[in-house]
Amino acid sequence: MKRLTSLPLPTDQEREILRLLDAAGIAHQETRAKSRLFGSDAIWVAAADYPHAKEVLDREAAEYASAAREKWRAEWRDEHGSSYARWLWSRARNASMEDLVKAILLIVLVSVMLLYPLALVLSAS
Repeated sequence: MKRLTSLPLPTDQEREILRLLDAAGIAHQETRAKSRLFGSDAIWVAAADYPHAKEVLDREAAEYASAAREKWRAEWRDEHGSSYARWLWSRARNASMEDLVKAILLIVLVSVMLLYPLALVLSAS
């Protein structure tokens, strides 16, 4: 047996992998470790089936990436008019208060990290 992928994965992603393996007729086994210290959860396939299973998953990943890229391009063109400023404004409008607080704290942190050494250099002169 050869490990195909480690678990846990999001439930829908795990179900999709198992569905693809079943559809391709690839025997698989899931293992669930009782302790993370002595093992890990995984999906296993026979060593002989591994290349085919990997090919099935790689093909599905490529198709998913292509569809996601095409969806993003349509959204970029239609919703944001291919403008970074409109995209950023859209993200800011749809952000939660927690996201805004995190962004402000990040800006403050970066500012302090940049300005403090500059202040030390200027005060030494």
